[in-house]
Amino acid sequence: MAEIALKDFNYEAFAKDLASQASQVVPQDIQGADKDFVIDIIYRFCMMAADALVKEENSVLNAQSASLIVQFIGEWIFHKSIDLIRANIEMQYREGILQKVAFTVFEIAKKAVENKMPQDQLISLVEAHVKKCFEKAIEDLKERGILSEEKTKDVMSQSNIDAMAEENVAQKQKAIEEERQKENDIINMPDEKILKLASLAVLIKNFNPEKIKNIISKFQKPEREVLLKYLKMPDLEDKLDVGATMKCLEQMKNTLPENIVISYDKAVKKMCKIVKNSSKDEILNIIKNERPSIQDFVSTCFLKDKTPLPAYVADIVSKYIEENVS
Repeated sequence: MAEIALKDFNYEAFAKDLASQASQVVPQDIQGADKDFVIDIIYRFCMMAADALVKEENSVLNAQSASLIVQFIGEWIFHKSIDLIRANIEMQYREGILQKVAFTVFEIAKKAVENKMPQDQLISLVEAHVKKCFEKAIEDLKERGILSEEKTKDVMSQSNIDAMAEENVAQKQKAIEEERQKENDIINMPDEKILKLASLAVLIKNFNPEKIKNIISKFQKPEREVLLKYLKMPDLEDKLDVGATMKCLEQMKNTLPENIVISYDKAVKKMCKIVKNSSKDEILNIIKNERPSIQDFVSTCFLKDKTPLPAYVADIVSKYIEENVS
């Protein structure tokens, strides 16, 4: 990607984006004014840092390297503001501590980037200096009598960055276990079922996407995964035995329910039988709020005269009347 000159760095949009990203990942236990504080201070400190970088004369930075520095500031302000909130540090002391953190990250990251330090080394260097700076700021509050020994230990023990790292490890481990279980489900699936799913994939792969999606949704997760795998296989037909595939499709066809042909005459006959064994007033009361076409159809059995109505509708009406007569 081509380098973008520092003067073209749209740092206001970048700062807004960092604050917006932060708002999406603020932990659930941080709400209300505390959450607003986190988002607001990330935006303000990132804006100040970026503005200073852009206005610096004879800078060797470009937009990409400047954005990296600003991003470091945003990330560390995010983590340390949460640590302060969780330790119940009063609002009036938070900004001063975070200002020292932001300045430390700015100075260390800027020099490291200017010297083209590898990013993994840069991350470790900034983290070490942030830890040292943060602990000194807390110790200063303790020496001024603002924080007790217990409160000092509490805030020092907070580490949102470690908590998020542990959570990420747990999520990755969970994903690995789920993937392993998925593989086991597939491995333990009978060959006959796998062949049927592969055959089905051959049959439906050229259907419209919505229809394919609907068919896939009918299967449980292991079968769904196998079916998706075969649908994505471009040369599937060449890998399957034609005879075995046709046999599977024939078996599947035989398990499908037969189409039921609904006869209009049968529906009328059924309706007339219901009318014959029921009170006319009761029948008319059941259909009094129905559409005229429905009323006309039911009246057919009284007038001995057929009224055109789709067969499937006639069948539904007959069943409805049958269920509602006493």
